[in-house]
Amino acid sequence: MGIFNRFVLMTSMLAAIACLTSQTEAAAAPASEAGRPIRYQSFRDKGQGGDVRVHLVEVNLKDPKVKLDIAMAKNEASKIERVSEIARRNKAVAAINGSFFQGTQIQSSVGLVMRNSEIIADSGHRRTSLGITKKGGFVMGIPKVKTGLYYPDQNRFQGVNGVNQNRRAKQTIVYTPRFGKSTKTNQWGREVVVKDNRVVSYSMGNTPIPKNGFVISAHGKGKEITRLYPKGSYIELNAQRQGPWTGVETIITGAPHLVHQGRIHNTYHQERLQASLSRPNSRSAVGFTHNQKLLMVNVFPEKGNGGVTFTRLAQIMRRMGAYEAMALDGGSSTSLYVSEKGINSNRGVTNALIVTLDKNK
Repeated sequence: MGIFNRFVLMTSMLAAIACLTSQTEAAAAPASEAGRPIRYQSFRDKGQGGDVRVHLVEVNLKDPKVKLDIAMAKNEASKIERVSEIARRNKAVAAINGSFFQGTQIQSSVGLVMRNSEIIADSGHRRTSLGITKKGGFVMGIPKVKTGLYYPDQNRFQGVNGVNQNRRAKQTIVYTPRFGKSTKTNQWGREVVVKDNRVVSYSMGNTPIPKNGFVISAHGKGKEITRLYPKGSYIELNAQRQGPWTGVETIITGAPHLVHQGRIHNTYHQERLQASLSRPNSRSAVGFTHNQKLLMVNVFPEKGNGGVTFTRLAQIMRRMGAYEAMALDGGSSTSLYVSEKGINSNRGVTNALIVTLDKNK
């Protein structure tokens, strides 16, 4: 998550001060925004650990103009970009930073990131995620999704260790054009080049990734690679979805789960998140209400360092009416964008959850 930096409020929308609950002081959205699909509020939350500033974007998902999507930094799987830059490039009216990420030279998303059934990144972690169906429905929880290689001729599925990640010892990683021009791997493994779903050649490392295919990189493999992946064999990169995730096409991973069926449901310990994440910090969260309102939230300390724990973040989300909610990456990644009302950090992130409006509807 990184060290907390000072965040800049580029514009303020504090139009009127009112009491939201016994613990918050809210700035109500102007009456002219009441019928709009996007509403923004900023308020102070008073609680244990100090006062914090909450920024809320409420999106009316029943509005036919509204579309929710995932956008990648610079349209790739391993780059970083500011949320405001991602939003403007995609003509979004609102955006919030997305999944956690790791790495230095290569920035890899933690968890599973899918968009319109395209597997953009998968680190192998299965943590609380937001799933979006083709019809715009939502699923939140641990995704029942396996990514890997499917062989239609044999009706066989082979799991892999990840997609578009740094390859480690004894791992098999798949690299797609989203990763960049080449795999950036060392020579300690064999790589299989697949074009148009057919195995065409083999390589020793840092293999160019075909625009119409992918590369399978297997650490520690030698001559047996030709037996495992014979030339001409048909292979698909596939996501096997089960249960409520069967109809999900777009997924972004966060963690922990904060609110489930209207009740506080902090899964920090169950998901075995690292200890550093338990300390109060700036936080991002996303949730939805029972009447199809999307909640995109940033929380910052009012003064100096600090912030909120996941438990307090869950309390804030529930008070705002969340039926389901989860945390996204936080700390110095905490970023929110609203058209002409940007609230943004200076740190780049690997992806963002964005809202666009179809002006033709």
